[in-house]
Amino acid sequence: MRDPSKLAFLFLTLAACGDDSGSNPIPDSPPPLPDSAEPDGPAGVDVFTDAEKALLAQLTPLGAVPADPTNAFADNAAAAALGQMLFFDKSYSGALTVGDNGTNGGLGAVGATGKVSCHSCHSVGSDALDDRRSKPGNVSLGTNFMTRNSLGLVNSSFYAWTNWGGRFDSQWSLSLAVAEGATTMKSTRLEVVHMLFNKYRTEYDAIFPVPLDAALDPAAGDAARFPASGKPKAAAGDPDGAFELMAAGDRVIANRIYANFGKAIAAYIRTLVSRDAPFDRYVAGDLDAISEPAKRGLHTFLANCASCHIGPNFADDEFHALAVPQTGLNVPAVDNARFNDVVPLLASAFNTAGAFSDNTTTGKLSGLAQAESQRGQFRTKSLRNIAEAGPYMHAGQLATLADVVAFYNVGGGDVGATGIVKDPLIVPLNLDTQQQADLVEFLKTLTGERVPAERLVDTSK
Repeated sequence: MRDPSKLAFLFLTLAACGDDSGSNPIPDSPPPLPDSAEPDGPAGVDVFTDAEKALLAQLTPLGAVPADPTNAFADNAAAAALGQMLFFDKSYSGALTVGDNGTNGGLGAVGATGKVSCHSCHSVGSDALDDRRSKPGNVSLGTNFMTRNSLGLVNSSFYAWTNWGGRFDSQWSLSLAVAEGATTMKSTRLEVVHMLFNKYRTEYDAIFPVPLDAALDPAAGDAARFPASGKPKAAAGDPDGAFELMAAGDRVIANRIYANFGKAIAAYIRTLVSRDAPFDRYVAGDLDAISEPAKRGLHTFLANCASCHIGPNFADDEFHALAVPQTGLNVPAVDNARFNDVVPLLASAFNTAGAFSDNTTTGKLSGLAQAESQRGQFRTKSLRNIAEAGPYMHAGQLATLADVVAFYNVGGGDVGATGIVKDPLIVPLNLDTQQQADLVEFLKTLTGERVPAERLVDTSK
């Protein structure tokens, strides 16, 4: 409980926050922090130095989801409602390459279609909307095994970059790659466009300024303008397919509709916010919100982990090489991470500097180029709801939080002959067994309130 006689309130200058469209309420006042300077102040683990207070001030509260000027519909409630329908919709997914063998969490028989939705790898069974289905738990399974473990979606809109290697510079462009990905949903943009017309025309036309083209009606006299299936060819030297054979103007129409599909899903994902973790309540003055071991673990965290896990989302939005071994079932031998992901990001027609962005002047991609130093660099993962987000690391190589702490405690992995340059911040921590256990207990206090139940309902048609 809160004990005013034992707390001195250190008011912090924080940005004011507004409403967040159906998510958990945003704290509207700065947190009070225990102050060791007071004669009657708390003792022991409830005492924080000025340096620790400065770090705590950066970690809580979790404010409003950052604006996305590249998505004009990011905070449109109707777009979010449509996005929720599309998030759960399986109908446009392609044939399964890997089927259910009884143990792998497969979604049906090989060759079956309409089995995979976004929700398939971001399930309601986890407070983080992380992958709890694919087995044995290393990489995720869509139509085929992927090369990485799916990231949780709760609070994911707080990231500046999307996906482990920053392959996307917006959340709306992620869904576009997932829909067409050979291992994820194995669909095509023309199939998605037709699905929108056939199932969600009313909702779409009520949101977006240009209604769906009447030629998408199979009974239309000019229906041949939009083939039933098609996407851009993989390489310039490949033969033209159905998409390339369309009129240039019709390709633009299809791409615009496809971009809006992604923007609707992103609007929905922005509503998946979890706040008010026990840690937040503790810093706000409730000394009983977390256990004594967790309090000790907090001090250890501030001393050893806050260089990268900083900010209210407990992530610096940077990329770091940890040399996590590429081990586990279906894990590829090599993953160059950011080094590989920068190239398709810059080439994408759907990046934030492209024609389908609603604001091309953000400068987010300015100066970005592929560099050798990016090999093996993965984006810092948020620690909010981390206890619900296992298995851990980019390919699920570590099963438990204790395994993660032990990995960092020895200074990360061995780069060997990989060509990876390990981040200089990754050094042995030399924590004893109790300190490691306490750190795990602290990480458990970062699990926030559940996302509102209505956000997790399958509303697809």
